[in-house]
Amino acid sequence: MNDPSSPRSSDQPSPAADRPRAGIAETLRHALRSLSGDRSNAPSGGLSPEALTELAQRAGLNSPGQVAELARMMGMEPSTVIGDGTPQYIVFLRGDIECALPAATVQGVERLGDVTPVPNTVPWVLGIVHLRGSIISVVDLRGYFDLPPQPLNARSRLLVVTKREMTIGLVVDAVTEMRALDSEHQEQAPAAATPAWARDYALQTVILEGRSVVLLDPERLLFADKMQRYRADLA
Repeated sequence: MNDPSSPRSSDQPSPAADRPRAGIAETLRHALRSLSGDRSNAPSGGLSPEALTELAQRAGLNSPGQVAELARMMGMEPSTVIGDGTPQYIVFLRGDIECALPAATVQGVERLGDVTPVPNTVPWVLGIVHLRGSIISVVDLRGYFDLPPQPLNARSRLLVVTKREMTIGLVVDAVTEMRALDSEHQEQAPAAATPAWARDYALQTVILEGRSVVLLDPERLLFADKMQRYRADLA
């Protein structure tokens, strides 16, 4: 998926917090003034992860998704907010199933704007979008996985996923959180817990707080034969 389909993209998403950016920006200005007034925490050449976490708390942004949004607004990688090396994942809904992708591969979480259709492509390729100077192909994950269609709504999001210089926008039903996933936060689910449509793309399914979450492999997903056969005459 390499012509109009997959140039690189930059990374300024809008996950988890659906508050207007203007309101967030005003809250951040107050929090920054408060933070810089404390000389022990004053930024020097940029915010440290600890200072950013404190800034988020003072701004009243407490959920993982809100902290991730703040990190991106400040030009930081969300995975640096927790500095202990714990893997971070973006958790999202595909139908009634929760899935997750490594945060390091998700370059942006966007509201879905105008999509330009591309002729001679399969139905699950919705088209292309212009995103901060780049052209990104848009794939409807529901259609890609052969699930029943569902109209886009206010919670629909575009995950801009990059792996090995391949970038594709994946339309999901909602983004719910960014969270750490390590051995202390999860237990492996039985193999049967992974839906049939996800088995070719899943690393495993884990149990988090009583919920099943399918951990998808971005490499398998973006470089699958099916993903590369996006032209209608090749499908």
